[in-house]
Amino acid sequence: NDVGECRLESRAKTRGRVLNVHKGQEKEKMRLYKMEVYKRCHKKVFLMGILAAIGLMLLYFWFAEVGGEIAVVGDKSYVGYEAVQINKEITSEFEGIITNEKISEIVDKYGIPTKLTENMPGWRDGNYLNDFVVRYFTNGCWETGTIPTQTYTLEKSEMYQVCQSEGIIPVLAYTKGWQVFVEMLQFGLILGSVLIIFSISTVFAEEEQIKMLPIIFTTEEGKRKDITAKIFAAFSLTVFVFLGIVLFDFILCGIVYGLNGYENLAGVVLGDKMLRVVYQQEFLEYLLKLLLLNLQGLLLLCAVTLCVSAGCSSSFIAVIISAVCWGIPILLRMFLTGIISIIIYATPLFLVMRETVNDMVAFWQLVLFISVFAGVVCTIMGYRKYKIKEA
Repeated sequence: NDVGECRLESRAKTRGRVLNVHKGQEKEKMRLYKMEVYKRCHKKVFLMGILAAIGLMLLYFWFAEVGGEIAVVGDKSYVGYEAVQINKEITSEFEGIITNEKISEIVDKYGIPTKLTENMPGWRDGNYLNDFVVRYFTNGCWETGTIPTQTYTLEKSEMYQVCQSEGIIPVLAYTKGWQVFVEMLQFGLILGSVLIIFSISTVFAEEEQIKMLPIIFTTEEGKRKDITAKIFAAFSLTVFVFLGIVLFDFILCGIVYGLNGYENLAGVVLGDKMLRVVYQQEFLEYLLKLLLLNLQGLLLLCAVTLCVSAGCSSSFIAVIISAVCWGIPILLRMFLTGIISIIIYATPLFLVMRETVNDMVAFWQLVLFISVFAGVVCTIMGYRKYKIKEA
């Protein structure tokens, strides 16, 4: 009995030592991870890049989006932020399920816009309400310069037929906020991609450039932990950039425009007259797919940049090569077509561009799989490249 008790006590002590060692390793990994995140976030290039991205998004939002708004009510014309407020106000009167009576009331009260100006978007004598009527219940279209000459009832409109097939009730709401959100998202993610290239390309290359490898690679265990921490920190930074851009875009559009009508058909929310196949679904479903592909685009860019950084001995060279890898798919798309284009669509730049995401609606799962696979391969290659470097 005494021998048995001694054995049990010995096993308990051994198990305790193993647990303590394991906890110590976990703490060490977390410490290295936090250090890497702190180091990346406090780099001047990252902090200046964040400020530049915020500034450029604000300028684009205020001058290109809000500044381009117009609203004509009676004899008065409004532009910019004032036009946004007027459009929100007059739309609130007719919000809800669309009916033929509402369409007639809008036409009687605000008329049908017919004035176009060359090189200027939208009807120059319209507002959000009568533009909505022209877009979905007439044969007019300002994008093609077609003046409305024929009016349709709700039941004969393409919008109603698509909504019926999708089981969605057509609703009138001021959805301009979501239109601007999606347009701003692409611009913001391109800025975010540039920020990722400059911030992540130095993760591995910088250590060799400043001759830190002999210290970092003192032991094999230290080398492995350090590489893992750097990789996780880089992906964490990428997710942070993505979430920051989406949240900033969401706040801007919510404060100025409001974010109403999200339960509607995606094509109606985004103001697409033709209601293309990609838009024949609920808006939130469309937005979720768009954000998923956008996030994967940034994660793949991070993986590619890590792989490049691991193979370079200079931060400057790593930035240049990463930027070339990011932009070269545009040139390839000009010359390559067919099935090869699916692979090109799975590259970081195309995954954050709204129109290319719309084009891949029929095979977006395949594009996502290719992109994820490429990201995993690039991450493993970067890990191996950096690991085999001699101290």
